[in-house]
Amino acid sequence: MNWENGLTTTAGICGLVFIAVSVIMFYFPPKNINHFYGYRTSKSMQSQKHWDFAQRYSSVLMLRAGIVLAMLALIYAIVNFNLSKFLELEVAFILIIGSVIYLFIGTQKALDKRFKE
Repeated sequence: MNWENGLTTTAGICGLVFIAVSVIMFYFPPKNINHFYGYRTSKSMQSQKHWDFAQRYSSVLMLRAGIVLAMLALIYAIVNFNLSKFLELEVAFILIIGSVIYLFIGTQKALDKRFKE
């Protein structure tokens, strides 16, 4: 196993951070709408109901994304496809950006579905 490559390190650490933050957000979501902590978009900040739903839902998606990132990092550490260092980092950043997009789009769609206006 090779734990010292860019993809395993970057995606693995981000995956673990996503998991930790999602657990904190799930059990200790921000109680009131604010501009500093939580899932903050114009849709999530429209009302307290929107806010509460978005915090809970986004934490679940973040947990899923974190698990996928950590698992892909583990698989790459075991299999080690021997990519160049630059390509490893490119793939890691694409995976991380994809995870953030998944989190954002998934939560926004869930807000639209839940609160049809």
